[in-house]
Amino acid sequence: MNKGYFISFEGGEACGKSTQIKMLKDYISSLSQTDKFLFVREPGGTPLTEEIRRLILNYEIDKPLEMTELLLFCAARVEDVEKCIKPALAQGKVVVADRFYDSTIAYQGMARQIMSSEDILTLTKKIIGDIKPDLTFYLKLSPEEAFKRKLSMNGELDRIEKESIEFHRAVAKGYELIASIEKERFYVIDASKPSDKIFNEIIKVLKNKDIL
Repeated sequence: MNKGYFISFEGGEACGKSTQIKMLKDYISSLSQTDKFLFVREPGGTPLTEEIRRLILNYEIDKPLEMTELLLFCAARVEDVEKCIKPALAQGKVVVADRFYDSTIAYQGMARQIMSSEDILTLTKKIIGDIKPDLTFYLKLSPEEAFKRKLSMNGELDRIEKESIEFHRAVAKGYELIASIEKERFYVIDASKPSDKIFNEIIKVLKNKDIL
């Protein structure tokens, strides 16, 4: 590939994003193409953004205000874009991100209603410019099904995962709105299907686009 390609994975809690990204990473390793791909997560990926992630998701002593939460996500995004994503794309790599600004629109915009979707997009453009995914896999799962999955999960839930079903329904509505507007970029997948079938669908899409 002569230029970089930016892929993001989006969806509500327990939709299987992390599982699919790990499967994709393992698949790429089996093809010996790891040098052509960069995997990032938001927030996270650098020592600073991993600390921001801890503050947002797991800091219980002094929980951030809603606006603080939004701005922390934005601060981490600037770090990830400037230090990781932009350099990789400039080298012609494929960047695969576990969440990007669509998550902010769905969670902090539609669910928390901290700021309108339009204002979040305006802020995003001011801080990272025109960087946006070329392709977004949206793993669609109902909040009700997600809650069932979370009950069977091992490990402690983070602060956002613990939010009410009404909150997560608002997140889902946010993603539906974005997907309806960004039809050319969003590829919607039924996340209730078995993980291997979802993965095969993802691989087929990437092959059709000559990414793999």
